[in-house]
Amino acid sequence: MKIVSVKIDHLSTCTFCNAKDFDVKVGNIYIIRTEFGDDIGKICKQVHEIKGTKKLKNKKLAELIRLANQEDFKKIKKLETKNQEALNIAKEKVKKHQLSMKIFTARYMFDEKRLMFYFSAENRIDFRNFVKDLASVFKMRIELRQVSQREEARMIGGLGICGLEQCCCTFLNKLDAVSIKMAKDQNLSLNAVKISGNCGKLLCCLAYEYETYKEIKKAFPKENSMVKIDVKGLNKEKYIGYNIPSSGEMTCLVKGCNIIKKSVYLEIDDGHIIEVKLENIKKGGVKIGTK
Repeated sequence: MKIVSVKIDHLSTCTFCNAKDFDVKVGNIYIIRTEFGDDIGKICKQVHEIKGTKKLKNKKLAELIRLANQEDFKKIKKLETKNQEALNIAKEKVKKHQLSMKIFTARYMFDEKRLMFYFSAENRIDFRNFVKDLASVFKMRIELRQVSQREEARMIGGLGICGLEQCCCTFLNKLDAVSIKMAKDQNLSLNAVKISGNCGKLLCCLAYEYETYKEIKKAFPKENSMVKIDVKGLNKEKYIGYNIPSSGEMTCLVKGCNIIKKSVYLEIDDGHIIEVKLENIKKGGVKIGTK
């Protein structure tokens, strides 16, 4: 079986499709037959042969029907207008039924046999009467699908704080969990505005280098532990007026570290903070415990 990955507009990730005997190319637009009806999708990955994969063979895959033509593209334009009109009507109905939900996307299937609405809500919503009201207006099958705030941001799209298109809209297929600990361990600002994405949740990119930081930090002394340093390695001119002996060793309290610069911030006896290269901390001089 020849399998190809296809991005269907209303889906946030690529889905597998039976390519049959089509000579497909990345970027081509095809009419696709899914279990819900005919739809349209864009090829996002080349064909690859699947042999002996029972899991995929037993699964009812969507399949390519034909390459989209000019008439199909004209219809897509018309459907985009109808999608916006349907969204406006649905928003009015939400107000009428006084529902605590945010409908952000409406989408007709390509064969116009089904109309789907995507929404986000903090709690479960009883929208049975709402769906009946919509069905009486559009005279077709109505589906409401609740998605998370992260999925909502992915479906709407946008630019991240880096100025590039959101990662979830480009290459992230799976939205892994992100924790505030990842920001802390990378010494990032804990300002919610700086470490949150358009979805209001923590930035997905906090996880990209987390494992690397975690591995590197193993070589650093733990915060609030005591370490010994060789005074000879210090830049005395930088710390004029600090209570630093002229020679020998001194014991300091670890206050933090800078992984990029490979340095450690230490508190000396008089309360001043000094920055010392990791290599200048004496091996074996770390005492487990706090000051």
